[in-house]
Amino acid sequence: MSVLTLARERGAGRSTAVLALAGLALLYLLVLDQGQLLSLVQGATAFDQNLVHEFLHDGRHLLGVPCH
Repeated sequence: MSVLTLARERGAGRSTAVLALAGLALLYLLVLDQGQLLSLVQGATAFDQNLVHEFLHDGRHLLGVPCH
């Protein structure tokens, strides 16, 4: 194998890992987040406002994910 082939294989592995992590982050936002993500910036107010939950609320129900 050439050095170029090895570099391509490593790059493909990294892009797959990045894509998997992005997918898990999106899944977390869609299914689990109840204010935890924005609480890093907004503090306790994020739990009262629940902006991410409200923004993705209909999408959760469309996918059959219970959120209440």
